Amino acid sequence: MKAKSLKLNAILNTIKTVTSLLFPLITFPYVSRILLPEGTGKVNFANSIVSYFGIIASLGIGTYASREAAKIRDDKTKLAKLVKEILSINIISTLIAYSLFFISLLTVSKFYEYRFLLCICSATIILSTLGVDWLNSAMEDYAYITIRTIIFQIISLTLIFLLIKTKDDFVKYAGISVFQSVGANILNFFHSRKYVNYFLKTERLELKKHIKPIFILFGSSIAISIFTIMDTSMLGFLSTTTEVGYYSAASKLVRMIRNLFPAVFTVLFARFSYYNAHKDNESYMDLAKKTTNFIFCFSIPIVAGFILFSTPVIELLCGSEYIPATSSVIVLSPLVFISSCSGFLGGVLMITQGKEKQYLYTTAGASIIDLILNFLLIPKMGAFGASLATLITEVFIFIIYVTISKNILVKINIGKPFFQYLVSTAIMTIIIIFIAIRIENSLYRIVLGTFIGIAVYATCLQLMKNDYFITTKKDVLKKIFTKHLKN
Repeated sequence: MKAKSLKLNAILNTIKTVTSLLFPLITFPYVSRILLPEGTGKVNFANSIVSYFGIIASLGIGTYASREAAKIRDDKTKLAKLVKEILSINIISTLIAYSLFFISLLTVSKFYEYRFLLCICSATIILSTLGVDWLNSAMEDYAYITIRTIIFQIISLTLIFLLIKTKDDFVKYAGISVFQSVGANILNFFHSRKYVNYFLKTERLELKKHIKPIFILFGSSIAISIFTIMDTSMLGFLSTTTEVGYYSAASKLVRMIRNLFPAVFTVLFARFSYYNAHKDNESYMDLAKKTTNFIFCFSIPIVAGFILFSTPVIELLCGSEYIPATSSVIVLSPLVFISSCSGFLGGVLMITQGKEKQYLYTTAGASIIDLILNFLLIPKMGAFGASLATLITEVFIFIIYVTISKNILVKINIGKPFFQYLVSTAIMTIIIIFIAIRIENSLYRIVLGTFIGIAVYATCLQLMKNDYFITTKKDVLKKIFTKHLKN
């Protein structure tokens, strides 16, 4: 298979992610004001419960399958055999997950009042399985992924404004959310025939050899879910749905920006797997250096911006009813940097190098820490306590991943650029505080502060002669002028 452009794929996947960010950016202010914290809290609580059964259904298949398929994507016979093996395992795990789900609906009293809402949200499980989206990632088919996603988001956006009219429409909102997030997976199975002939005769399917690595990653998925989903679930049990609404608003705002970085990692994962499988260490290290610079360059100033503009962002996007969520936004803001670094070091570098066990041990330890902290902090602090528990847990993961990956970090020599990004952000922050922070209008303060921040930050990096910034700027300008001259 001809190697596809990493830059093009990164741009396409970033476009997909940006549209995914714009979708809640447009709909959340509307939905949050219609459904209020209680309504949004119910939907997020139901989604968090269904997510556990989704983890059982998915096992560790997505990451493992993407890595293995990327290694053999040039061999259609081997690829067809692998896809059929993985899909068979996934269908079995999905049946088990649904069995446990319906047993829980009948036995857990807390779920009784949410049973219809939970059933609607559970559609994500089967659609995720049949979607085989990991195959598209392994084949680096981001043109299809991007177009498909945008179309379904436009349809979902229209449905929200047409159907969500009162605070009692939270069930409709849940259904539209399912359609928006995994509805496109209906098309995936048919699209996958572009790469896989399901009727092609292959050697006898070998399911057993995949079980061990899948279950190691499954353990990691369970552990990760504890500190990414458990906070919402525990808030629902230990506090109120209103607190769930506050926390959901804060985490969703931070996640909207944080997800820009995993969008790039998804593209890079298949390429890192390919380089590692073919022992191309030079290309592997070069790509690791560029990725690390990308994370540092953009995530550090974003953290500062979120902290500075937490209150106007909440007021503008969610409404005055969500002002209590401001403190949670401030606490969760550092995750834009911390979890982005962890996602790359652990979710990309460690996994592509076959270090699933270290990945599992780290996430397992983190889940225990998060569980204990949630039990201690949520009853006393509500949404703020859940946010604090998440931050502490993510810091723990970050420290472990940096320690494990220190040899790579030393080789790519990231210390000097990191210092430059840090100093530039500090200068940017001081100037914003003296100028934009005094403006009373929330929208004007955010817009002016953003423009001032970008200008100051870019100027500082230019003066300090940051290699990554200068190279990126030249590439962007070159493409702009080249396109202009052609026109």
